[in-house]
Amino acid sequence: LLGSSFELRLPRILSDKLSVGGCRKFLMSLEDSSPKPAGPPLAVECVFIPDEDRGTLCVSSQAGCSLSCTFCHTGTQSLRRNLTADEIVQQVLLVKHKLGDLPMRSNRVVTNIVFMGEGEPLYNMRNVVKAIRVLADPQGLEIPVRKITVSTSGIAPAIVKMGAEDIGLAL
Repeated sequence: LLGSSFELRLPRILSDKLSVGGCRKFLMSLEDSSPKPAGPPLAVECVFIPDEDRGTLCVSSQAGCSLSCTFCHTGTQSLRRNLTADEIVQQVLLVKHKLGDLPMRSNRVVTNIVFMGEGEPLYNMRNVVKAIRVLADPQGLEIPVRKITVSTSGIAPAIVKMGAEDIGLAL
């Protein structure tokens, strides 16, 4: 019944690279219904970082970035657009699927989420907050909010606004 009304598709993996240290970087394509600007297809990266007692997934909140931070490769790219909440969640679902972490299990592979991939999360706060609500939902992936981190380059007014959101993030 739901299949006739809804479609759940995961992004296509364009690249899946494993580093010597065990980090795994995924480049995934996204559907882009916005007017097509000249340039490469829309794609974002996310990185799985394994550790002895946890597995952290670094997700993107934007395709590209507008900040031009000199220490960050994404800063050399222009901002293409904000990701939707479902595109953010799709990154998590895709990686959990690739790592054998779905269906849900008690000894999770992905234990932590950090918004520190492409883009400035606080410039896409509405969709980041929606994604956090979905990721933390007890009826869904049930990732504890205390295991979700939003990293920022220091957008001070947005930090205050994020603190006012009713999602339980520690600031």
